[in-house]
Amino acid sequence: MRVLFTTTPAPGHFHPLLPLASAARAAGHEVAFATGRPISDLAEAMGFRTFEAGLSRDGDQDAEFLELKKSARGLPPTGIEMDRIAIARVLYGVRTRRMVPDLLALARMWRPDVVVRDSYEVGGAVAAECLGVPHAALDTTPLYDMSPLRGDIQRELDQAREEAGLAPDPEQRMLHRHLHLCCAPPSYLPSGRSRPATLRALRPMPFDRADGEELPDWVRRLPDRPLVYVTFGTITNRWVPGAFPGLFSAVLRAFEDEPVNVVATVDRDSDPADLGPQPPHIRVERYIPQSLLLPLCAAAVTHGGFNTVVGAFHAGIPQIVVPFLGDHPYNARRCAELGLARVVDPAELTTEGVREAVREVMTAPEYRAGAQRMRAELRELPGPREAVGLLERLAAGKGLEDHM
Repeated sequence: MRVLFTTTPAPGHFHPLLPLASAARAAGHEVAFATGRPISDLAEAMGFRTFEAGLSRDGDQDAEFLELKKSARGLPPTGIEMDRIAIARVLYGVRTRRMVPDLLALARMWRPDVVVRDSYEVGGAVAAECLGVPHAALDTTPLYDMSPLRGDIQRELDQAREEAGLAPDPEQRMLHRHLHLCCAPPSYLPSGRSRPATLRALRPMPFDRADGEELPDWVRRLPDRPLVYVTFGTITNRWVPGAFPGLFSAVLRAFEDEPVNVVATVDRDSDPADLGPQPPHIRVERYIPQSLLLPLCAAAVTHGGFNTVVGAFHAGIPQIVVPFLGDHPYNARRCAELGLARVVDPAELTTEGVREAVREVMTAPEYRAGAQRMRAELRELPGPREAVGLLERLAAGKGLEDHM
């Protein structure tokens, strides 16, 4: 079986696909990735066959992409207007339409039996329908409510399908036609929201390491005090300083006199020195794989991205969530409802508020107990090897009945 994985060129979209891709490769199947740079370079360095396809993370100076990026300047980072541009017009729109021709061209020399995509990379679905092969989506934001964007998304999908020679799909069945993998504990999903019949639960396997990254030796030599991790994600960090100046520094000041160790990470392209000098018990680093760091922590201050939230579930630790955009507010609200986290509005964040929230989640036992319930629930879900079995059924033309 040949499995083609397609992904938006960003770590938060690429990393969740890696356990499934690795499991498919371990099962003896041919696996390839199609994506833009820098993720295409990263996939190749990890030993996967890789095809550069679609736009890079920064858009390759594409005129339409740059115009959309320009139109987003000055908009509130959260809200329907930003999502209409960033999600509907960029991800479902220009990125999809630039991706499809590249995927169809590569399929002429490497014809896949099944396509697996991150749920925001829609070019893989359009190309698969042109090729007549089944496709699966891995849902990286299961709580995000797309309904306010449905009309905008429909217009973008209509255009992409028309350019590819496909008929309209007014019910948007394409998006989850064959298999929709959802990496969330069942109790984390609110009741009452409709789910596609092709949905199957999958245990997320955090994967955030590249080039042999390991936990730095100095982490294990930290003084014997509780460890707190501070992160605003690999993408959010790039614009937090402009949208909320001083926010990261305000969070770190909350720990200046606290009896804890703090490890804060910015993204690989940022300079920790930009946050200024810190006391000895606070370390700011470019990047540390959170799957290695979180199990050592007593709590985490996060942006509420789904990968980070689930990483904290895996570690069984409580969180303080500072939500910014996309699915962050949804995850923050659900974590608060389930007693897993305290939520701090970034627009109202103060050093004192962060300090109080951290003290509460670290001392009130119900927060850790809730996180450990999520960890136990995750461990009961089917893993990547079982999901490979579903892909094998799709490639063989069989249905999903009575599986997972």
